[in-house]
Amino acid sequence: MKILKFKPLKLRWLALLCLSLAILIGCEKESESLIQQSSDLSAKKMESTGPFEFPGSIVFDISTTPDGSIMVGVNEFSGNRSIKLIKNGEISTMIGLNTETDIQGVESIGAGNAFFTTGGTDLAQNGELYRASKGKVRMVADLARFERENDPDAFEGIQWKNQNCENYGGFSAGPQNNPYKLSAFDGETVLVADAAGNTVLQATTEGEIDWKAILTPPVVDGEYMVLFNQDDLDCYVQPVPTSVAISEDGYVYVGELTGEIAGGLPIGLSRVWKFPADANNLVCSEIEGSNECYVLIDGLTSVIDVEIGPDGLLYVVEFDENSWISSVAPTVPAGGGNISAYDPDTGELVMKVASGLVYPGAITFDKKGNLWVLENKLFIGGSAEVRMLEM
Repeated sequence: MKILKFKPLKLRWLALLCLSLAILIGCEKESESLIQQSSDLSAKKMESTGPFEFPGSIVFDISTTPDGSIMVGVNEFSGNRSIKLIKNGEISTMIGLNTETDIQGVESIGAGNAFFTTGGTDLAQNGELYRASKGKVRMVADLARFERENDPDAFEGIQWKNQNCENYGGFSAGPQNNPYKLSAFDGETVLVADAAGNTVLQATTEGEIDWKAILTPPVVDGEYMVLFNQDDLDCYVQPVPTSVAISEDGYVYVGELTGEIAGGLPIGLSRVWKFPADANNLVCSEIEGSNECYVLIDGLTSVIDVEIGPDGLLYVVEFDENSWISSVAPTVPAGGGNISAYDPDTGELVMKVASGLVYPGAITFDKKGNLWVLENKLFIGGSAEVRMLEM
């Protein structure tokens, strides 16, 4: 729009130079043409940066492809599921999917290639890792089966969770899983944040699965926070890992949502954990955990995504300042979601990137370094939207 800024000066000089009515008319048309060109460029920019709406759908994650397209995992309320691509202002379908549960995490690993996870169900009956490649899809790791057979937060490490504590809120006593966001080491191995399993899992395309880390409850007064007590059994607030990122220097960062708490909202209880990418079977705990896993950032609320930016900073997405509960409880008003950038070594806040977002669910950086955000405005009667943020 710079041409508009200088329009009065330019027209004044053009009027002095134009010696006839015909020339004046021609100059006027030239000015209008230049202004129209500027308007067209602005419109094209808006077309390519969004917002792009996905009505009648819920979207949990986005990812960037090598050619700069934005990959979107779309779950239509009709039951149709697909991975779509945003490129040059257009939305196209990369592949349609036939899965029993919703697409949750998506991770591009090449042109037409991606990993994605599907949602868990009661007693870990669903929830898998898939790979889509060249128009074909296959389930590569049965994460649900791993949870049923192992249930690490209950039976490995410090065994902090009792399966009987799962018998509330419509769920059954026993193993629970919900594979959410993921991050790929390469085209063969990925890390998955299992929100209901309270674990970070490592899985391969050969179906090999192991627990990389177990997350533990938030701490108050040196003890794990108790959600409720039944039959003299303490049932703890769950950490709920939602997101995982791998840095080029060999570290893993895990963000947690934090489950419901007794008598309030889980505000300021979410953390980001850090541990070496080559470590295995870690217990991430503030009380009696593995030395290699520690809290990098605390005092957060409902972390829904973490990403390493092109500048090397750690970008953290908080779903809503009044916690995730505001999206499901009519009595809790929305406070707006935030994106912040932190030093990945010290955990110090570097900058607030965005605030007042409408339930931001995920972010990704395109090949030019632009930051894209997913906002699930369907919680306020709108649609899932993906757009580029001005930074």
